[in-house]
Amino acid sequence: MLDPSPRTILKKLFQPLIIVIISCAGLLSVFGGNSLGTDVPGSPTRISLLMVTGMPGGSYHHLGLAMASIWTTRLKKVGIRVSAAISEGARENIEAVRIEDADLILADELSCDIAYRGFGAYKDKPTQDLRSIVNLWPEAVHFIIRSERNKKSSLDDLEGLITATGLPESGNRFTTEILARSLKNQKPATKFKFMNYVSAIDSLRAGTVQAAEFTAAVPSSLITNLFQPDPALFSFIQISDAELKSAQDSGWTTCRRIVIPPDVYPGQGKPISTVGQNTLLATTSSLDPEVIYDLIKTLFENIDQLAKFHPAFKNVTLENAFHGLVAPLHPGAVRYYREKGIHIPEALLPPNAE
Repeated sequence: MLDPSPRTILKKLFQPLIIVIISCAGLLSVFGGNSLGTDVPGSPTRISLLMVTGMPGGSYHHLGLAMASIWTTRLKKVGIRVSAAISEGARENIEAVRIEDADLILADELSCDIAYRGFGAYKDKPTQDLRSIVNLWPEAVHFIIRSERNKKSSLDDLEGLITATGLPESGNRFTTEILARSLKNQKPATKFKFMNYVSAIDSLRAGTVQAAEFTAAVPSSLITNLFQPDPALFSFIQISDAELKSAQDSGWTTCRRIVIPPDVYPGQGKPISTVGQNTLLATTSSLDPEVIYDLIKTLFENIDQLAKFHPAFKNVTLENAFHGLVAPLHPGAVRYYREKGIHIPEALLPPNAE
């Protein structure tokens, strides 16, 4: 049975969480809700859920706030309220589920895959309680370089530069390093600097880093804002088929081709050939199936409203729901998909499922 009292993510997230809850309350008005309020006599028992997302400026945080707001607004009558918390990214989110410090997480499909199966960084310590809910949206690698350093518009331009990548527990830090392995004979080597997205933008503008990688849903408002004052100051790096294959061979098995259409960002007159992977919504096996059922049902019933907030939500469809999932579905999600007549692959059925 779900503990109705809110649980707190890692201690270092306590202050950011307050900020996020305030932001979430503001979004409620966008989706037709009221303030978070307090319990009143006769109201249903409050079930407070904590969803860990990512750092401010990134898609996990931005779109996660919208999801939390929709759930809190639409499920108020049954007492479910969802708070979105800041985190370093996918790996920290998975750890939060493992130690039962979070109820819901956003994470990339590679991190979920290796965590559940106990590969790579999770060797000999698989996260067997991880449960899938749905495949959400694809996130694209945005490699940006200062234009005066742009020679080939390829990864080769990173050689000798200081490149900002994600924080240590983020998924994009891991995938950026994999992509860099495709560089041959690095002389001098590429240097990585771990920082959050907002700091990376500031450092790129100041020139203290010469390149940066942002993995984000398209379009990213952070990147739009970077290019708006003067699009000529920065350029996009393209990723070749050979580099895509190298990344897949180096362990990023979920890496796939993504093409960002022309004119998505200021001054971007041609398509950007890059790579990326899916973002998944996951949970823990201990959560009440009725709660997960309410969440997934409400999510799909409000996709059109969410898509007005960000077009990435248009990718959330029943047809795409299982793409990239490796961990079994939560029983609450199984119930919803069966009601919708969706065939569930046997590999995604939870243990002891009927």
